[in-house]
Amino acid sequence: MTDNRLAAGVLSTRDVVVMALASSGPTQSVAVSLAAILATVAYAGFLPILICFIPMLGIAIGYQRLNAWHSSAGATYSWVGRALNPHAGFLAGWLMLMYYTVGTTSLTVPLGTYMLSFFSDSAANDKYAVAAVGTAFNLIVLAVAARGAAISARFQWMWALFEYAMILGFCIAAIVGIYGGGLHHTVHIAANWFTISGAGGFKALISGILLAIFLYSGWDTAAYVSEEAKGKQAGKAAVASVVLLFGIYAVAVLAFQGVAPMNDMQNNAGNILAFVGDKIGGGFWKNVMIVAVLGGTLASLQAAIVSSARISFAMGRDRVIPSWFGQVSERYRTPWNATILLGLLNVVFLWASTLISTIGDALGDIVATLGLMAAIFYLLTAGTAVWYYRRTITSSAANFVLGGVLPGLGAAFMAFVVIYSIASGSLNGVEEAWGLGLTLAGVILSFVSARTGKAQFYRDPSVSHGDTVEAELAALSEGA
Repeated sequence: MTDNRLAAGVLSTRDVVVMALASSGPTQSVAVSLAAILATVAYAGFLPILICFIPMLGIAIGYQRLNAWHSSAGATYSWVGRALNPHAGFLAGWLMLMYYTVGTTSLTVPLGTYMLSFFSDSAANDKYAVAAVGTAFNLIVLAVAARGAAISARFQWMWALFEYAMILGFCIAAIVGIYGGGLHHTVHIAANWFTISGAGGFKALISGILLAIFLYSGWDTAAYVSEEAKGKQAGKAAVASVVLLFGIYAVAVLAFQGVAPMNDMQNNAGNILAFVGDKIGGGFWKNVMIVAVLGGTLASLQAAIVSSARISFAMGRDRVIPSWFGQVSERYRTPWNATILLGLLNVVFLWASTLISTIGDALGDIVATLGLMAAIFYLLTAGTAVWYYRRTITSSAANFVLGGVLPGLGAAFMAFVVIYSIASGSLNGVEEAWGLGLTLAGVILSFVSARTGKAQFYRDPSVSHGDTVEAELAALSEGA
């Protein structure tokens, strides 16, 4: 009989935290979002990051509690399917797969652009050269990811020390330069940076919150490697990741947005962090910043492949998608089939968007809805956490706050953002159509799977794999 278990206990808490932080990719996320934040809420970028923090922390606590109940590589897919409804679980898994597969196109293109900018501006603007370099990086990262979570974590550690040191160092240099007089034509902090009117009004603030959700999203990678983590550490890692990301993003946005006037920042939107590095320290530090962005993007790409492979592995193991996805490499104890296929799919998306403009436009519109997709599966997770522990919420003050108030606030916040974004037109019609269309496609596919595949998951979701029954009962007996 084939052993389809992942390699258990190979990741420490620190490994899982680093993988979660890498998935969010602070330097890469700031690089692709800073210009959009300035265009959306002007200099009030700190406000949506702060507003998102408490609800996101509540959702992370919900992840921690659900992971204590049931550790599964499918995470939200398994939890929602078991506690609420199997079709809702399938939808959550589908949305997460869309997030981590289609969204990687926004990672492979910058890899090519930033790398080629070292050698030639014309090469960096050659879409075929960019696609070729992006493909090479993707294959390297795929080879590392296919060999298992442990080696992936070591790869992440290698970049993390450099990336976080660089972004914090640049933040300090920017603050010293702005307020110490070392930089010219800078913008200083003002009171309206922290007000709704300074953000351009409530509708603009909600659009900024969608960007903030995109910035935070990715910390849930901690949950997808939970079967490979020691004990129940993945839940703690998720909470720690959210706290660390708040600190990094809050400081980075406040520090970097003031190094130059708004027009100069927008004129350099395509390589805004390279521009920031040049302003702070000149050409050498511009190149250092480019290396930091490259490293962060590589780490994010690898984390995306690791996450999508484990989600599809869990769904394949339950046979709600072809069981081929649920097979594990005997040598590396990693979801080999899912990792290879989804990693190569990134390359297909990259070249399709390069060669066929309509596909490129479609992928661009889908990427624009990633914040909305993340809000939906975070909503499902937080709601499930409250529902599953509903009978124990009133057993103590700690359970009431950690099991009810904070995850409930996270669920309500995400529900409001989703509804308001659609009702107010924060997304354009094409982006809404893709977001809602992909959601509807997930619902339809679930019913097709239930009817044709006849997986036991739809009749009895408790068969969703992960922990043994003994481990679940032990976690519950500890009041998890």
